[in-house]
Amino acid sequence: MGRWGWRLFEGDQDLDVACSLVDGLGVNTDSWEHSLSAMIHQTDMLAPPEAAAFYITPEYADKLANETIPWVRQKLDTDNLGDQLFATSRAQEADPDDLFLANKYRTIILGALMIRAGARINAADLQHLRDLVPQINCTSRRMIFGDHGFRTPGKVQFLAALDHYQPGVPRSFQEPSCFMCGKIEDDIGHKPLQCKKCKVATYCSKECQSDQWREHRAEGAAPRRAKNASFILELVFCCQATYEMLVLRRSIQPIQARIVKGSVLLPMATGQMH
Repeated sequence: MGRWGWRLFEGDQDLDVACSLVDGLGVNTDSWEHSLSAMIHQTDMLAPPEAAAFYITPEYADKLANETIPWVRQKLDTDNLGDQLFATSRAQEADPDDLFLANKYRTIILGALMIRAGARINAADLQHLRDLVPQINCTSRRMIFGDHGFRTPGKVQFLAALDHYQPGVPRSFQEPSCFMCGKIEDDIGHKPLQCKKCKVATYCSKECQSDQWREHRAEGAAPRRAKNASFILELVFCCQATYEMLVLRRSIQPIQARIVKGSVLLPMATGQMH
């Protein structure tokens, strides 16, 4: 799966979940005028040039704010459809075969889309979303092969969205947010400041930038490793993240990976899956 950014909806995983979410929960959307995924858009280099150009026009912003989002919000709030979607998604979270917690992450994406629309979310579901966040895999590394769960800036972005959630008030996930605390312009009264070195990370204050500097410096090293063709390191990181999930879900006893002259050696596991 491809990922071109660190926040929510800046990777194929999130977009794929958003596009199939409602139908996957058993609701037929053939007659819907707008889909939930219409509130977000692909922002990477694979987006067609005409689409990328349209996304930055006043016409798109006006349609999104005055047509798409209000329609989706009304649809979710009518007959408590949002509550029904949450109930169905939560009921499927306990699937024992869901090794990568995809069903739980789907509930996260559902919550994000409802916040995007400003739809009603009851107190129990809001608390459930908070409880889910620490259960979802989160990494600050750039992954080539795996894209399961949060990147650190996306995690804090979602937590900030929960903290500032207001029914009837849409919240964008596709504008700059602080990599440390997740706040956006509406929360702090000014646009987050861009890191002068990497030109990617943004921060609401110098304090947040300072607090996250050690982690951000490690994040910034990943693209350089890929650029220098240290492909094997990215593969190891992917294997490590996958293995950590298996340990979490299947209680495998720890094993260690060693890198020897560009080769990855994985010793036999000392335990077995239960």
